[in-house]
Amino acid sequence: MTPPAGREKLPGMTPDPQAAILCIAGSADPGDVAAHLRNGRSVRTPDETSLMQYDSVKAAIADVSAYLRPRAMSFVKFGLDVGDGSAPDVARRLADNAGPRSLWASAEAAAFVDPEVLEARPSGYRIKL
Repeated sequence: MTPPAGREKLPGMTPDPQAAILCIAGSADPGDVAAHLRNGRSVRTPDETSLMQYDSVKAAIADVSAYLRPRAMSFVKFGLDVGDGSAPDVARRLADNAGPRSLWASAEAAAFVDPEVLEARPSGYRIKL
């Protein structure tokens, strides 16, 4: 059976409606950044966008936090969504809108996060790391 449009599975991606999808943007090479993210699985979209898939939103946040902690001058930015459909596109949009050294999440991903660490933005939520 063919998945509905927009729900295509990415190569290497485990189908899971609660999987966290992290997009890496900014001045650093996404592949280099992904090599330092230890808790996720690297996947690529058909247009070669590097993504990371995590079993949970909290695991993705912990990985981003651990990556950024020793890199005070980093210009890397991250976007986070959940699901296996449009999540890569949403995560990419959030990463593109995020500021340097920040992680933005969709409303769906933010539902899995302590509200104390969320800051509402017009196009998502900034997670205070």
